[in-house]
Amino acid sequence: MVRSKPVLLVDSREKTPYDFEGDDAFSAIKHTKLDAGDYSIEGLSHIIVIERKASVDELFLNFTKDIKRIHAEFERLKDHKIKVIMIEATCEDVMNPYKYYINQKGINKHSPKMPVAVVINGLTNLMLQHNVHVFFGGNKAQSMTRGILLRAYEMYKE
Repeated sequence: MVRSKPVLLVDSREKTPYDFEGDDAFSAIKHTKLDAGDYSIEGLSHIIVIERKASVDELFLNFTKDIKRIHAEFERLKDHKIKVIMIEATCEDVMNPYKYYINQKGINKHSPKMPVAVVINGLTNLMLQHNVHVFFGGNKAQSMTRGILLRAYEMYKE
């Protein structure tokens, strides 16, 4: 039995997308505008979407300056079965504000604990209000994204 391979969809607005070129798990890679998220599978973009967060700084900004936008984005995805935020940091990175640049940039001058509370509270709200799965991928975020997309394809391809 010959298995078909999925076509990976990458949002065309993704500035530095994961490099899946040459990955034989995908039959093709299409860079296209996705309604939400950064990665999906052709024919399943109504089922699975993965939103990539490249840094803890990005998360902090999402839950402060961009809070309405991120909730609106996940509200639009309410009918999707699989909604993922893939964070390119470890949970330890998120819980230790001295490992990222928020204080160095002067965004939060008063308490290094404040960014941690903002990010954890924001992620918790997304998980509970919008049924979003959160992964702290660290340096394995790309391979985790690949695995989630391929598993979703196996589950929903028909």
